Amino acid sequence: MDVEGAAHEVGERALLDQTIGERVRRALVSFYGVEVGTSAWLHAVSVADLRWDEVRSMANPAGFLFRAGRSEARRSLRWARTPRTFPSTDRLHAAYDGAMVELFDALTYLKPMQRAALMLVKGYGYSLREAAAVLELDEAAVHEHVRRGLQRLRWRMEVE
Repeated sequence: MDVEGAAHEVGERALLDQTIGERVRRALVSFYGVEVGTSAWLHAVSVADLRWDEVRSMANPAGFLFRAGRSEARRSLRWARTPRTFPSTDRLHAAYDGAMVELFDALTYLKPMQRAALMLVKGYGYSLREAAAVLELDEAAVHEHVRRGLQRLRWRMEVE
């Protein structure tokens, strides 16, 4: 590979890390929580490095990385004794006011796909199309997960 080709590949990898990698990280952390989601994301990045030629030619590399992360997360959750999705309430009270603690608590009652879709669309401002690409769902399915997640949050937090 010549110098120009190597520079182009480095640029492609940087773009993957900045755009797709960040979306996948956010989706996995929203889906599984901080500890398991971060570990799953690191696994997905290592898979991307090992299979770089294949990943860069994919139509939806974000979906592939999300699947790779999910398979790792399932493996680690299978062997975990008590996986924690979000920080303990004591740590949250020390860092946030009561309303935020209530929100974090309410998020734990959502189904993982609802939580991931809701966090990507409403929390991070992704379009339905961007969230659908990462989660490998239809835009309509993402919209429905967001709608039901908001409905469940409102019910849990007793907001109209």
